[in-house]
Amino acid sequence: MKGLNRTKCRIVRRLFLFFATLSVIPFTVLYLVTSDHLYRFRAYNYGTGTNGSRHQLQFHAVHHPPPAVVHHQQQQYRKHQQTTHDQQLQHKAIKNSTSNQYLIDMDYMKHRMEERVTRLNDKCNEYRLNEPKQNYKPKAWEYLINREYHLVWCNVFKAASTSWMYNFNLLAGYTPEFLKKTKDVPLQLARQRYPRPSVDALREAINGSISFVIVRHPFERLVSAYKDKIQYALPNSHHHKLGIRIIQKYRKLAKGQPWNTQKYPTFSEFVNYLLDEVRHPHTEIDMHWIPVTYFCTPCFFHYDVIAKFETLEEDQNYLIAVAQLGHMIKPQWRNAGKGAHTNDLVVKLFTELVDEQVRCLYEYYKYDFELFGYSTDDYFSGRGR
Repeated sequence: MKGLNRTKCRIVRRLFLFFATLSVIPFTVLYLVTSDHLYRFRAYNYGTGTNGSRHQLQFHAVHHPPPAVVHHQQQQYRKHQQTTHDQQLQHKAIKNSTSNQYLIDMDYMKHRMEERVTRLNDKCNEYRLNEPKQNYKPKAWEYLINREYHLVWCNVFKAASTSWMYNFNLLAGYTPEFLKKTKDVPLQLARQRYPRPSVDALREAINGSISFVIVRHPFERLVSAYKDKIQYALPNSHHHKLGIRIIQKYRKLAKGQPWNTQKYPTFSEFVNYLLDEVRHPHTEIDMHWIPVTYFCTPCFFHYDVIAKFETLEEDQNYLIAVAQLGHMIKPQWRNAGKGAHTNDLVVKLFTELVDEQVRCLYEYYKYDFELFGYSTDDYFSGRGR
């Protein structure tokens, strides 16, 4: 009998606990719902003190921006997403920090080069620059042909020329140690191994090689040349003496005295000198600022790769990959220049020019703009054309 009573007691206790638990659940759910609603209604954060302890929970009323602001924010977000997407498509050379190599989307880069070559050919046809004329004929003088590695390059000065002259000297058999120690001019070293070719020899070499050229925005290249060869000319060098002659001829006087005591020509004085040389040529235009159209005569020769200074990191890695030269040369960036960064300096220096100077400069470099797809919008903004 006692055993039966104990069993009944246990059953009663269990039923009590069961129903007690059931009765608590609704209150628990209600608490959680109201708490969640409170947190969604108010933003909160914990602050951490200097000693690592947490401050009291701080509540802030949620600010709901007006619909117009929300719409603007949504537009900005979509614009940011689109920009990020475009950048991912355009920047396919991704550096791997562990191996110092680059992962290249070869299909994307091949398409880029095909577009550039197609534009070059179309513009050459449009302006009939692929037809020899008395004062415009194929010029092979500035090309370097590496027959061992089947590589042909037109050396455009002020367009990564120092970097790729170093690469070509490596391919010619000079060691890095020798190139670091020697006092010889890199171009002179190169010409000892790469004789200047004839037009026929160049065309024959191009047929069995990867041919390339590196170009740059014409006005940025001009400013880079001015900065390197005029502003920072080495004492008693050819360009230092040229600078003195420019000052003597183009510097204005005020009451019999020069209005500017600057020891090197201003950019405006240099541009006046260049434009006079173009109008009344006495000698060939200096190789550091002559247009690529006349220096390399690109409309007469085929290129597999047209690299641009503005996308050089990707382009030169693609070039090294297709030429299978990764074991011989690495991407180089030499002769970064002195003084202010060229892009900043271009904007500053072009504000010193009058409209007529800018217009005449464009006319002189017009074919470089057209053949290689560069824009003048930033330079004619606010000016009459």
